[in-house]
Amino acid sequence: MKMKKVLALVLALALLFAFTGCGATSVKSGMASLTTISKSKDLAPDANGFAQTATIMAAVTVDGSGKVLSVSIDMSQVKVEFDKDGKIVTDKTKEMPTKKELGKAYGMSKASSIGRDWFEEIADLEKWMVGKTTDQISNMKVKEVDGTPGIPAETDLTSKVTISVGDFQKVVVKAIANAK
Repeated sequence: MKMKKVLALVLALALLFAFTGCGATSVKSGMASLTTISKSKDLAPDANGFAQTATIMAAVTVDGSGKVLSVSIDMSQVKVEFDKDGKIVTDKTKEMPTKKELGKAYGMSKASSIGRDWFEEIADLEKWMVGKTTDQISNMKVKEVDGTPGIPAETDLTSKVTISVGDFQKVVVKAIANAK
């Protein structure tokens, strides 16, 4: 559902650039996703197990020189819990919104050292990526903070983005490579 909205945005931007003189042949759009299950947990004697997917999605529009004109990043985390008998205890009929769809309800601001939620931090990362090339995005300055690698060390992001950005960089670079 969210990917359809992202695709519609990317296509609308591509048409806008085509009709405003940026050249229809020089504007390209691409999408990509990256899915991991690294947060999944086995059943424990005192706790249910769960499978958790984390899917990062990106849609980009780039110009003829490969510079990002627009980017939209979102993430879906789906956790499916099972009991000692292997029975799924998660409501299978519940829709799982993305982090952008959740907005403040995601609740990251409570744990954030700067009091910002995920959608706010990702918006600043997206703004930073506009005007950048694949190399500039891939080579963003990052640092490790409290054992977490990939925290932006770019001057204009250090006070705005506290999340690890490595997978976001990868998926945006992949979306740029997919731009047609």
